[in-house]
Amino acid sequence: MAPLLEIKDLTTSITSAKNKLTIVGGISITLEAGETLGVVGESGCGKSVTSLSVMRLLDKKVEISGNVLFEGADLLALSEKEMQKLRGNQIAMIFQEPMTSLNPLHTIGKQIAEPLIRHQGLSKREAKERATQLLRQVGIPRPAEICSEYPHQLSGGMRQRVMIAMAMACNPKVLIADEPTTALDVTIQAQILELMKKVKREQGTAILLITHDLGVVAEMCDRVIVMYAGQIVEEADVRSLFRDPKHPYTVGLMKSMPDVKSEQERLESIPGAVPLLHEMPGGCRFAPRCSKAMDICHRQAPELHAAGDGHRCRCWLYAEGEKK
Repeated sequence: MAPLLEIKDLTTSITSAKNKLTIVGGISITLEAGETLGVVGESGCGKSVTSLSVMRLLDKKVEISGNVLFEGADLLALSEKEMQKLRGNQIAMIFQEPMTSLNPLHTIGKQIAEPLIRHQGLSKREAKERATQLLRQVGIPRPAEICSEYPHQLSGGMRQRVMIAMAMACNPKVLIADEPTTALDVTIQAQILELMKKVKREQGTAILLITHDLGVVAEMCDRVIVMYAGQIVEEADVRSLFRDPKHPYTVGLMKSMPDVKSEQERLESIPGAVPLLHEMPGGCRFAPRCSKAMDICHRQAPELHAAGDGHRCRCWLYAEGEKK
């Protein structure tokens, strides 16, 4: 049976005055119905660009190639009118910063009602009733009153709940959540994650969860993809990744996490920074920061190699016949 969402060799690039810069290169991802897939990595690794490429929400100057198959239909081949029928209906997205995603000129109720009127054919009165019901479901107090309020009148946690209510209004099959808990305090963060679990449990929604927080990944995800400098460097089920990370970059991310069982006073960090688009190194993109780099790492880019049952790793350490 084919995956619900299948991304094949997705490449996103932009042409500058001097050259063509690849932001995301050759990404391939599958998302099964009812699954939560985490996409993790440092800021600037291409996580959000991948999600915006799937939704086709990037500037027209940005070139996107490859295939994004949703129930067999290639989203990259659809017209903008056809994409508008899918966005917010069968595929929905929770954006990183709700204050910039919500329209400050319209009430909360009107913004939630819009996709219900457009995609579900509800009348304004029915859509308003449904909007109130959705706000109640996401745990917002006084939902009828909140429907008449504007985004600036709500707290960050409340705005994020509104975003989830909007995203779930039409019962989408796929929910893309881009850093849904960033800038929220830990109590609100836990509530938002529990709300997403409830959505998945009750509606069977598949979730593509983009985050830099490995704690969120451990709590929410079935499988994990680790990205670095626009590429997938590791892919595994969540238990395997935390039990036995393979790629040196993933190992570095794990060591940078606080551990309540450890008496270590200082967390380890990965030296250096993610390379700029116009300064990508030859060979393995992580090699300049890697303590295990070999000569071949600087000369030749590795492919995603099998590194155990369902585990793949973009590292020469796991190349067939060359495992060190």
